[in-house]
Amino acid sequence: MTQPKIGVWFVGACGAVATLTSVGARAVARGLKRPTGLLTQTKLFDGLELAALDSLVFGGHEIRDTDLHCSAREFGERAGILDSALLTVLHQDLLAIDREIRPGYVVNPTPAVRALAEEGRAIAVASPQGVVEGVQRDLASFRERHSLDTVIVVNVSSTEPPGNLPIEFADLNAFRALLKSPTTRDGLTAGVLYAYAALDAGCPFINFTPSPGSTIPALMQLAAERGLPHMGSDGKTGETLVKTALAPMFSGRALRVLSWEGYNMLGNRDGFVLKDPSARESKTRSKDNALRQILGDDETHSRVTIDYVPSLDDWKVAWDYIHFEGFMGARMAMQFTWQGNDSALAAPLVLDLVRLTAFAQSQGEAGLMPWTAGYFKSPAGVEEQSFVRQFQLLEAYVAKHREAARARKHR
Repeated sequence: MTQPKIGVWFVGACGAVATLTSVGARAVARGLKRPTGLLTQTKLFDGLELAALDSLVFGGHEIRDTDLHCSAREFGERAGILDSALLTVLHQDLLAIDREIRPGYVVNPTPAVRALAEEGRAIAVASPQGVVEGVQRDLASFRERHSLDTVIVVNVSSTEPPGNLPIEFADLNAFRALLKSPTTRDGLTAGVLYAYAALDAGCPFINFTPSPGSTIPALMQLAAERGLPHMGSDGKTGETLVKTALAPMFSGRALRVLSWEGYNMLGNRDGFVLKDPSARESKTRSKDNALRQILGDDETHSRVTIDYVPSLDDWKVAWDYIHFEGFMGARMAMQFTWQGNDSALAAPLVLDLVRLTAFAQSQGEAGLMPWTAGYFKSPAGVEEQSFVRQFQLLEAYVAKHREAARARKHR
């Protein structure tokens, strides 16, 4: 059977996450690196016909004045993960990806993102419809050039601030009317416009950021009309992953969590953007909501703090302090420190999500993908926040399709 060709179009194509995802996929596909961290490469998925890593074709939009080679070298110097020998071997692969990166779009940005764009190559488009049409032209030409079976759009761009969503977000027809406005209204963001452009063009959408995306009501309706899978929001890579695995332990032992303080430090461009209080609010809200839903105690004091520490670069550090109460009012404490490379934690999740989304589309599945809940801090349409139970949703989904594949084989 011919292997389908899957396009992966990044919003933020030269950011650290997209860079390591693209380079890592090529390195693993060519046998240069092990697929550590890629769940879809484990025995759990035996029997499912997932897209091969070497069938993925990468491209995307980028607002900064850079390319994938520069981003990869910079990441290698800062993080110590991509060495020059590997980048030399993958030189032609990176050149091919570079040819598919286009200037991106900026809509109602934070000051930090505006500063990055002013020194970059963002396209100035006044109207929302102009942004949508520009994105769709790039997606269509990308698909045509490579004879792709589908293109999956993945938002790994900078966090957008939360805000009051326009009333037009509640209805698809009203949203389409909003696109015809001569200017981009407050509340209308690049993430939402990219999501609309992707779904309207027949492309599944993955929102790996906490920003509004395809899960606003109007775009949920659009995804259903187009018969497309989509999911978000905010990739669950580090501290929140630990929280959603650890917090159920306290509930399972009827121990009352009095306080859970989380302090995060990071120094990459994500940290730079999160210096802005409004953008930081989006991130901390996403990180805190998961814990509160698991504990289910309104009296628990819970707070997440994020500070930008430039010298850490892509290595993020989280310190958590948990104060809890046991039998007879005994007060006890637990604390842990988490240190990890932000992009190395995120990249395999992105590749898993791309492969799972492509598979869902091949099966004719549309709408939200609740079985991928474990990949997100705020999984749309899923109330369950325990990582173990979220993983069980994925196991059940895989088992269902494995049995269906066996049945077809024995017909």
